[in-house]
Amino acid sequence: MSPKHGMNLTELLNERPSENPYLTIAEGGTWSYGETLAEVTARGEALAGWGIHAGQRVALKVSDPGEFILWFLAILNIDCTAVPINPSAPPDDVRRTLEKSGSTALFDGTHPPTMLVGTPTVVKNRSRQGSGVILLTSGSTGDPKPVGLPLAALLHTARQVVKAHRLTVDDRGFSPLPLFHINALVVAVLGTLVAGASIVISNGFHASDFWDVVEEEQVTWINAVPSILMVLSQRPEAPHNPERIRFIRSASAPLPRATRERIEERFRIGVVETYGMTEAGSQITSNPLPSDGPQAGSVGLPFGIEVRVVDEEGRELGTGERGAVEIRGPGVLDPNWGSNQWARRVMSQGWYPTGDLGFLDRAGFLYLDGRSRDIINRGGEKIFPREVEEWLLTHPEVADCAVVGRPHPILGEEPVAFVVARDETALKIEGLDEFAEQGLARFKRPAAFFVVKSLPKGSTGKVARQDLRRQVREGGAW
Repeated sequence: MSPKHGMNLTELLNERPSENPYLTIAEGGTWSYGETLAEVTARGEALAGWGIHAGQRVALKVSDPGEFILWFLAILNIDCTAVPINPSAPPDDVRRTLEKSGSTALFDGTHPPTMLVGTPTVVKNRSRQGSGVILLTSGSTGDPKPVGLPLAALLHTARQVVKAHRLTVDDRGFSPLPLFHINALVVAVLGTLVAGASIVISNGFHASDFWDVVEEEQVTWINAVPSILMVLSQRPEAPHNPERIRFIRSASAPLPRATRERIEERFRIGVVETYGMTEAGSQITSNPLPSDGPQAGSVGLPFGIEVRVVDEEGRELGTGERGAVEIRGPGVLDPNWGSNQWARRVMSQGWYPTGDLGFLDRAGFLYLDGRSRDIINRGGEKIFPREVEEWLLTHPEVADCAVVGRPHPILGEEPVAFVVARDETALKIEGLDEFAEQGLARFKRPAAFFVVKSLPKGSTGKVARQDLRRQVREGGAW
């Protein structure tokens, strides 16, 4: 039975055969749908007994993934808003999240929660608007912003994930991604629930036993990010029965073509590249499944959401014309919900500017050039870092790389590349210069290369380009 729009979590859980498996934690612990319903109901009653009532915003800072998911579902099920927090976040980050989200309680696994009502900075802008989540964006362009999404929006996007990947009750997913980000919450936790399927959650990514878990748990699809795929492609371990795995889903950051090709050729598993963001409740577009012919270089087709490309004046562009990507739909943040008032300054008629640049082809596939803030202007010539990175990653001795702009007294900016070597003794700067000449126009070639041990990345694998730009401004390597 497909889930009805507008139903709550109790109804969704009740729809499923109680004995069917829902949640398994790789490190230990499993719950059927019936057991999950009982746990969610009991925990909801406990929250109410501790003084948590409908409409409140409850910050959730729990490291155990099973406990996190059960408390998360319980918070939503009593018509409250969950505010997930990184369990390892320093005190200043926790304080900032509590303030910006308007949280009224903090639950860290100890009983009862810490009630925050009465702290002026915490309770401002609080309103009773029902169940949902509030997450803080990465803040790469400035101060992090709270993004609020009601449960109806989350379930809408979860249904689109199920539709895009044709998830059924027979599917068993594996997600080693952090639960305090939108991807795992919607794609893994709620998407599985909507499909009536089962999910294996790992407390972090562990490369050495990754494929052992996939085999032991009889996994049929994998929820990953490019940084995980890069690591897997360079290690000796391989899947035991790749024919059982329908696809690997890649999200949260651009997937280098070289990485996708290495995964598919070596492991014989198709990779489905997707595109999403917190402000859209996770998924925006998805490529077709491997058997249906995904479009190489594209992030796929929109599912349950409108996507358009506009010029600098906000006029919609035609097929193949490059511009700014905007989105609109039931899963996109509402500037009148939660703590989203800041979004009123950037939204018009429901359209949200993603900050990405790209174009749509005739079939409706979206192609991304990169983030608008990352474009390098070298004497009037526009350079998209991803294009340069894609070429450098085809070098046999390059394991990872990132290209950013550094100030130039005449040209304004010039590109420089930070490169992670497979073997530092084998990679020569002169060789990188020569390799760049073979595949890149003169103005796109990096003016300097820095060989580094690793790139600064966030918990979802996105490169922290602002850190690299700061480093080149200060005149040194990472």
